[in-house]
Amino acid sequence: MPAAQQTDPDRDAVPRPGGIRLGRPFGVPLSLSPTWFLFAAVITLVFAPTVAFRVPGPSAYLVAFSYAVLLLLSVLVHELAHALVARACGMTVTGIVLNVWGGHTSFREEAGGPGRSLLVAVVGPVANGAIALVAWQATQAVADGPGGGGVAALLLWALTISNVLLAVFNLLPGLPLDGGHALEAVVWRLRRDRLAGTVAAAWTGRVLAVGVLVAALVVPRLLGWRTSVVDVVWGALVGALLWQGASQALTWATQRRRLPTLSARALQRPAIGVPARATVEEVVRSARAAIDSGATRGTDADLEVVLLTDDGVPVAVVDTGALRSVPAERRTSLGAGATARALPPRAWVPQDLAGEQLLRAVTARPGEHVVLDAAGRVAGLLHTGDVVAVLTRR
Repeated sequence: MPAAQQTDPDRDAVPRPGGIRLGRPFGVPLSLSPTWFLFAAVITLVFAPTVAFRVPGPSAYLVAFSYAVLLLLSVLVHELAHALVARACGMTVTGIVLNVWGGHTSFREEAGGPGRSLLVAVVGPVANGAIALVAWQATQAVADGPGGGGVAALLLWALTISNVLLAVFNLLPGLPLDGGHALEAVVWRLRRDRLAGTVAAAWTGRVLAVGVLVAALVVPRLLGWRTSVVDVVWGALVGALLWQGASQALTWATQRRRLPTLSARALQRPAIGVPARATVEEVVRSARAAIDSGATRGTDADLEVVLLTDDGVPVAVVDTGALRSVPAERRTSLGAGATARALPPRAWVPQDLAGEQLLRAVTARPGEHVVLDAAGRVAGLLHTGDVVAVLTRR
């Protein structure tokens, strides 16, 4: 049952509202995904036969469900450890979500360095180790009491084993596990390159994903153990989850590598600005004059026209299709605004905007952005899709 941490704003979005809101422990928004109940059902059905040796009848399922709740609390402690240490390191924690796979903690920004990233990563498994130690000591105390502890000893022993497994599994050095973030931080420190660490940990995560699947399907047969359909399906699902998380990390790293190539100047489409009160005929003449004089690259087919207020503020973009459909006899009387689509307020970017700042600008307000030169004149038109295409091309 992996637990993970994920970082906004580039790798992940701010957590979407949803699920069952459980409050704000230590000021951190906490929610329970409905998928957790699937996990609880599986744990209850698997653990109930073991409990039935000590608690016969339907009560065995209630005890087994109690164990699922204890696991939920263990994951919560794990995620709170991530959240509180991240906050101490100056990061903004945006939420914790508990789900069928365990849970994840989301942050608005990245750790300030590899040392802080390593600390945030390992504290979760350490918390599970601490729970295992406390549960084991409690098991010994209960077992020494009258009746050998009964159901309480069984639950505490199961809690000990599960938290040991959680700690060990999450420390495996592959993304999206905590051990993957730790490996990422180590490589980051050695190579002085965060993305090199991400790539190394992501590929290790893919190897682990295959390993989990092989372990679920092959190892039990080699050892002569009996396997159940639940074991195989669960192993396959965990392997698929690890593969997906590792692949997302690789995609993120590839996109981050391409950030320096983003440039409003390079990605802008040719455009000119004309007064918003201009007629269709005046727009056509202005476009042809700009092309003929070589003032802008492009042809009638790809040149964009931006309508400006008297103060030079971009307010609309002419729809060239609608412009061409205007009958010749109406072009001198019809205002260009009748063929334009309105721009949202402040939908412009400076021509020298590049890299991560450009990406943030266009994703904060998707759509069209007028590109302005140093003098505040229209230099081009930038589409969010063109920026995204550079990052996501294969």
